[in-house]
Parts: sequence; structure tokens; C-alpha cells
Amino acid sequence: MIFQAVDFIQIIANIVAAILNFLNPIVSPMGEFMVNWMEVVLRFFPQPQDGLIVYVSIAIVIVILGLIINITWPGNKRPGFLKKVDEVEDKVEEKIEETETSVKKKVKKAKKKAKDLEKKADELEELEVETDTLEEELEELEEDIKDIEEDLEETIDEE
Repeated sequence: MIFQAVDFIQIIANIVAAILNFLNPIVSPMGEFMVNWMEVVLRFFPQPQDGLIVYVSIAIVIVILGLIINITWPGNKRPGFLKKVDEVEDKVEEKIEETETSVKKKVKKAKKKAKDLEKKADELEELEVETDTLEEELEELEEDIKDIEEDLEETIDEE
């Protein structure tokens, strides 16, 4: 039984080795990239004299922050503080819709007023044309009156 387990582990190791050999063109550049960026980071954060205390403390802080985030926001469930954001977004959307409808109503009223003003402007233009023609007729009548007065004066002078 123990000997069979060793054979089974050997088969698994052979399968993993075959997969890694097949993926070698992909895995090797990734490994080189990891080594390169870690070297760059270590240039900026050199090894402290006390050992790895700084790095261990950073790792502990990251793990604790991860736990806090996973507790407040597990999986697809939204965290509690974002529910209020959803409510505010809904209220904002309602306000936007209300303002859009009110703006549309105001635009319709403005268009009606513009049409009314256009009609009144047309009426004023017609009245101006009529007053111009009436003024011309008045001038003609005044000229006629002057002519008649002159004629009348001439007839009176002749008598």
C-alpha cells in the first residue's frame, strides 16, 4: 500500500513536470519578471539590520486589512456603507428626472410664448404697413386739400 502511494505521487510529479515543460515559454518570462521587480523593490527597501521585521510587519498589516475588507464586503454582497450610496443615487436620479420634466415643460411654454410673440410681431408689421399706407393717403389728401384751397382762393380772387 505504501509502495503504491509512492508510485501515485511519482505519477503526479511526472504530470506536473510535463505541464511545466509545456508551459516553460510562458512561465520562464513570468519568473524572470518577478525576480527583476523584486530586485528593484529591494534596492529601494534594502534589507534592514534587524532582519525581516519590517517586511513581516507589512505582511501582517496587509493580511489584517484583507480580513477587514473581506468581513465588511464578503463576496458579491455590497458593504453596508454602500447601501446609502445606492439610496442617494436613486434620489439623484429621481431629481434628475423631475428637473428634466420641468425643463421640458418650460421649453414648451417658451416655444408657445415665442409663437405668440411671432404672431404679435406679424400683426405689428401689418399695422405698420397699414399706418404707412394711411399716412401716404393722408399726405395725398392734405395735398388735395391744399390744391382745393388754392383753387378756392383763385376763384375768390377772380370774383
